[in-house]
Amino acid sequence: MPLIRSAALALALVLPLAAGPAFAQKSAVITAFDPDKDGTLDLKEVQAAASAKFDALDPDKDGTLDAKEAKGAMSKSLFKSADPDNDGTVDKKEYLALVEAIFKDADPDNDGTLDAKELKSKPGKALVKLIK
Repeated sequence: MPLIRSAALALALVLPLAAGPAFAQKSAVITAFDPDKDGTLDLKEVQAAASAKFDALDPDKDGTLDAKEAKGAMSKSLFKSADPDNDGTVDKKEYLALVEAIFKDADPDNDGTLDAKELKSKPGKALVKLIK
């Protein structure tokens, strides 16, 4: 009988842990851009990834993205919203401002971090395109 109680106690201790955030489905995006390994992305981590993505999208290294360079990462409407001065290009400052706005939309609980579930939301998916 003590063995059965020990097994039941072990299950009672393990099951809540399995259901918690530590056991949550891992996101490849979080794994790739989470240097502190806390299982979430904060704005600083997202901006670092977005900055690197911007640089990769800017092959001519002129510091701006035109619609052709941004294709695949940004829809036409998203590109237009990221271009408040309507000059037909998005500079890094504008790109990072867009990333921050979308980050906030993807963080409905306002805890300052995004988990795998939040990255699967519509704004979360848009954000992933801007950093991956």
